[in-house]
Amino acid sequence: MLLRLPAGSCFPGCAFYCASKFAHEAYAEVLHYELKATGVKRAIVEPGPYPSRLLPNSPAPEDVERLVGYGDLAALRDRFVRHFSDFFSSPSAPDTREVADGILRLVQLPAGTRPFRTVCGVDFGADKLNRVIAPFQAAVLRELGLEFMIPSAVTQHVGKASA
Repeated sequence: MLLRLPAGSCFPGCAFYCASKFAHEAYAEVLHYELKATGVKRAIVEPGPYPSRLLPNSPAPEDVERLVGYGDLAALRDRFVRHFSDFFSSPSAPDTREVADGILRLVQLPAGTRPFRTVCGVDFGADKLNRVIAPFQAAVLRELGLEFMIPSAVTQHVGKASA
């Protein structure tokens, strides 16, 4: 499954986006457990931000008068658009081929050695978060008598880790 970050991060002004990432992450993880006995293999790929038109094409708030009452939050969308536009046009901009390379690397790994998650590019701490959360999830599975469902390889990182 291809997820977008931030499955473990929350960004102001992005409530629905972040909530959908958390839900997608949970769905993908539960599928891993439920499909394990069937022999169906799956992995989670978590690409960070890559050049796209997502933010610039997102609609700006229409009620400008009401927006003024939001103080510093009023400029939040414009800050995101400016930040990512500058980042994507910089020499350190991520290359979308990193995601394809990460998927290819997963496909080429022998069965049973694929990591549970592959983080691609700038990760906003997702790689570290995955490593921190994994032991807690493993403890839950052990407590439920489901230790056979614990992934053997937790995470790998492909591409540049920071901007």
